[in-house]
Amino acid sequence: MPRSTPSRQADFGRALQQLRAARGATQEDLLLATSRRHISRIEQGHQQPSVDTIESLAESLQIHPLTLVTAAYCPIGDSAAVKTLLETVQADLAALTGD
Repeated sequence: MPRSTPSRQADFGRALQQLRAARGATQEDLLLATSRRHISRIEQGHQQPSVDTIESLAESLQIHPLTLVTAAYCPIGDSAAVKTLLETVQADLAALTGD
């Protein structure tokens, strides 16, 4: 199972920056989710967001929280990587539930 590492934090920060830019949003536009300093530290890969923060950021960006997490694991625009990741998640869930 993948663990959070400084590299994964950086990947999440990069994904947040890219998705924010794709929405044409500034850090200030996400202030309902968290503070500007916290957003900046997340984007720089210095801080790991909580699940609540991920949900708030995703809501501010009008995307599903898993879209934000998926973007941290897969380069944006790499549909093959996203498909592989989703297949892995589906297989994991099936194995856990016995389906």
